[in-house]
Amino acid sequence: MQTQSKNAKNKMPLVFKPYLKGNLIDGAAVKHGLRLMAYYLMFVFVYLIVGSALQFGNFAVRTAMNLVIVLICAMIVYMDGSRLGENEVSFGEIAYARQESGKTVDTKDKERCFHPGKGWMIALIGAIPVILITLPHALTATKQVYILQSLPRWVSGYASQEEITAPLSYYSSSAGVGALDVLRMVSRVLIFPFANIATTERPDMLLLFDRLSPLLAALPLLGFPIGYLTGPRSRAMIHGGISSSNKRAQRKKKKALKARQARTAKKNEII
Repeated sequence: MQTQSKNAKNKMPLVFKPYLKGNLIDGAAVKHGLRLMAYYLMFVFVYLIVGSALQFGNFAVRTAMNLVIVLICAMIVYMDGSRLGENEVSFGEIAYARQESGKTVDTKDKERCFHPGKGWMIALIGAIPVILITLPHALTATKQVYILQSLPRWVSGYASQEEITAPLSYYSSSAGVGALDVLRMVSRVLIFPFANIATTERPDMLLLFDRLSPLLAALPLLGFPIGYLTGPRSRAMIHGGISSSNKRAQRKKKKALKARQARTAKKNEII
C-alpha cells in the first residue's frame, strides 16, 4: 500500500509507506533526554560567551540578536529530532513489512518505531532539570527596584558626625548572599538571552521573564519534538526521490529502446 501526493512548491512527489507505530515512551527515551541535557549545557556556554557581546544600548537590535541565539539553539535540537524521527519511521516500515509477512515483531523492536508523542516525552525528560531549577525562582521572583551604590570618599570626612553617618549606616551593612540569590543567578543564566533583553533597566519586563523562566529556559528544547514530527515527511521525500529516479530511468530506457527500434526499422527499409 502506497499513497502519493504532489508538492505544489517543488513538484517533488511524496511517497508515504505504512509503518508500525511504536510506544509513547521507551528505554531509549531516557538516553535521548540525557542527550538534550548535554545540549543545554552547550547552550548555556553559548549564552554566556556570545550573549555577553550583545549587551548594547539599542533595544530593538539587542532583542533581535538575542532571539536569534535562541532560534539557533532550537534549530540544533530540531535537526537532531528530525534525524531520530526519520530513523524510527524507517525502522517502523521494516517492522510493518515483517508483521505483514507473518513474522513476529519483538516488543523491543516495536519500541524503536515512530510514535508522534515520543518527541514530546523526550523533550520533557531533557527539560526536567531546567524546570526544577527555574520553577522555585519563578514562584519567588520579586521586582528589582533598587541597587545599592558605594558612598563617595568625601563622606568619610564626616564620620565623626552622627547626625550624618546614622542615616547612611545602611550603606555599610551587608545583606549577604542567600539561597534564593544563588537560585536567581543560576536561573538568570538559563534564560540569559531574555534577561539580556530586559536588563535591570526594565524591571517590570525582567520580573515577567523571571516568572516565565521555566517556559523560557525550556524553549529551545521545543525544537526537538517539532523536528521529530517531520520524520514521516522526510521519509516520504526519500521514497519520492527514489520513485522519481526509477521513473526517469524507465523513461530513458524506453526512449533508448524506441530510438534503437527506429534505427533498426530504418536499416530494414534501406535493405
